[in-house]
Amino acid sequence: MRLKDKVAVITGGSRGIGAALLDFAIREKHVTRLWALEKNTRTIAFYRRHGFLPNGERRLEEDTDEYLVRLERR
Repeated sequence: MRLKDKVAVITGGSRGIGAALLDFAIREKHVTRLWALEKNTRTIAFYRRHGFLPNGERRLEEDTDEYLVRLERR
């Protein structure tokens, strides 16, 4: 994994920090796809509000029994 290709967005604070970081990632890093834990419905809802929708792809998170879902910006 190359860290420079990864973006982490922190949500849940309702202070706009996550939205600002995601907007930066979209604008400056041209992020169009990302992964989120399937069970983390708040995070998926956050990404949906910013134009990311699940594309039906999912995979098992490495070393866990949790699934990730792929979201794409349309």
